[in-house]
Amino acid sequence: TLQKETRRVYFCWKSFCVGLGAYIAQWPDKILQRAGDSLTISCFQNYSNLAYMFWYQQPPGDGLKLIAGTSTWTRNFYEDGYSEAKFEVNRRSSNYVLMTIKNVTSKDEATYFCAANDHTV
Repeated sequence: TLQKETRRVYFCWKSFCVGLGAYIAQWPDKILQRAGDSLTISCFQNYSNLAYMFWYQQPPGDGLKLIAGTSTWTRNFYEDGYSEAKFEVNRRSSNYVLMTIKNVTSKDEATYFCAANDHTV
């Protein structure tokens, strides 16, 4: 017998997302940071079955790029060109994740998005 597999992906825009009975909140809305400082972005999702949470970066005039992902049972994973030394991801609970961008430079200017899913994407 075939079983239907449901896949849900939730993206955040302007700090708040709603979809299929779940939501993602991301804060702060806007960050203006001095070069050399670090900044932290928080993300919360209320659907406990979503084992994976992801961070994406979209530089001005460019496409969306996956930075890193985390799950409730494995180590964080990073896409090529991104590392924990620069983008530290901390999964505080099954519903809450932080990303700290260290030693900010003008190259880090972007919109950052949090996403959650029940599978890797």
